[in-house]
Amino acid sequence: MTRKVSARRAGLGAVVWLVAVAWRVPNAWHGAWAQALLLFAALVLVPLAWPLILGGTPGALLRAAGRLQWPAAVVLAVGIWWPRGFVAVALALPWIAVTALLAASGAVEFWRERPRAAAARCRLAALLFIAIGGVWLAADRVGFRPLGFSEDIVVLTAVHFHYAGLVLPLVTSAAVRELPGAWSGRLAVVGVIVGVPLVAVGITTAQLHMLPGLEAVAAVWLGLTGWLVAGLHWRLAGEARWRWGARVGWAVAGVSLAFGMSLAMLYGARGYFHPLPWLDLPWMRALHGTANAVGFAFCALLAWRGARTPQSGGRG
Repeated sequence: MTRKVSARRAGLGAVVWLVAVAWRVPNAWHGAWAQALLLFAALVLVPLAWPLILGGTPGALLRAAGRLQWPAAVVLAVGIWWPRGFVAVALALPWIAVTALLAASGAVEFWRERPRAAAARCRLAALLFIAIGGVWLAADRVGFRPLGFSEDIVVLTAVHFHYAGLVLPLVTSAAVRELPGAWSGRLAVVGVIVGVPLVAVGITTAQLHMLPGLEAVAAVWLGLTGWLVAGLHWRLAGEARWRWGARVGWAVAGVSLAFGMSLAMLYGARGYFHPLPWLDLPWMRALHGTANAVGFAFCALLAWRGARTPQSGGRG
């Protein structure tokens, strides 16, 4: 998938997504907003992120994922709203296959190259993490509720691994590559690679009534990591070598990420510190989810695509 093709797919995907949301989602507080966020990732964000996903020369697995991405996302636009069951999971299978191909590509690349650079490892982590989102998407569409999790948590876990699991490591990797001397960049890479799965583990242990406090620790860990990544993007936004559009996009993305991650820390620590009693799951879905999807992920990926300048080695 070339940059031109990926941009066209993202644009068409945005149209499909807007139609689907107008048809199926009453408002951002409704449970269907979680499915809408997942569909936004498949239709819009993954094509926008494709240049960052590729890294260098794509292998056969990445090329296969690129060919399958658009038809799989369009089929998912039907399957995500279908009543849970056999047909719903069948319609989601092509997208699940895309996530599996991305993960397999990342695993093969890691095995062959054993990268030592923090930016390269962070990018490969993104390819691996999204497959977990695919597994939870399958669970949601078939109606399986592991460990007694609610339907809301199952689909939101799939969403988590498409945003925090894919987009966050990709843009962190890109920022660290452009700011190789930044100590906060190396710390952010560790924070992302550890924090994304740690949040899932923390939610699981809370469900099992084990390791009290781990969910709060995980939320604070990833929240502070998000602030580090926001800081990297603010630093890039302040550099005159970049096009103004990219600088504005990074600035907006940084503010949105800091806001969304602050909400995540407050929600994760609600058992110990709860200054916003109204901040329940529907509000998190509306505020945290929307800020991370539109304000952070969309703006950051647009900025990285437009960041290429003759003066910089940036890859968008």
